[in-house]
Amino acid sequence: MKHIPATLAVVLAVLLFGCGDEPAPGTSQPGDLLVYESRQAVQCGSRGLTTRQSAQKLVDGGIDVIASHCGAVTGVVYVALCGTETGEILIHEIRGVNLRDAEQLGFNPVTELQDPASGTSWEKVDCQTGVVIPK
Repeated sequence: MKHIPATLAVVLAVLLFGCGDEPAPGTSQPGDLLVYESRQAVQCGSRGLTTRQSAQKLVDGGIDVIASHCGAVTGVVYVALCGTETGEILIHEIRGVNLRDAEQLGFNPVTELQDPASGTSWEKVDCQTGVVIPK
């Protein structure tokens, strides 16, 4: 009976803090990065992929997805014409070590979208309304 409190303390510590160096699922850590793909939405037509559908491509490729967001490319003019693209993107936070695998699945780092010389970049937006989410 003397060992019950000590055993209980060990069990609680393992449950609270884990037993390895792996971060808890869904938590960011240094070296994580954001990748994106086109939402494949078209004007006057399909809203395109959902964040869940896009993230599933990464998961199926063996890549952990920490968080997912909708986004939009900025600094680019899209012609208002039914059937053309919208500039909407889907953004996923992944472990940096998985970048090469993500690229093979068709995802690219969001840093590719940032070009101060041309004024292009990206921003997170609400998936339903398209309203910009403040950083």
